[in-house]
Amino acid sequence: MHFELLLDAVLGERQIFHIIECPVCGYEEIYYEHQVTKRLIGRACSNCNFVQKFN
Repeated sequence: MHFELLLDAVLGERQIFHIIECPVCGYEEIYYEHQVTKRLIGRACSNCNFVQKFN
């Protein structure tokens, strides 16, 4: 639940664009796109507790 709140704060409204294997931990690294514009907005891995916003 804590990670979802972090995603809400950093990325806002989003939907999953693509899922790959995280190069650090081997878990799922998820790429997100904006729901309306379909523009890539960031990526995240819940196992690493990593969130990156694309500008």
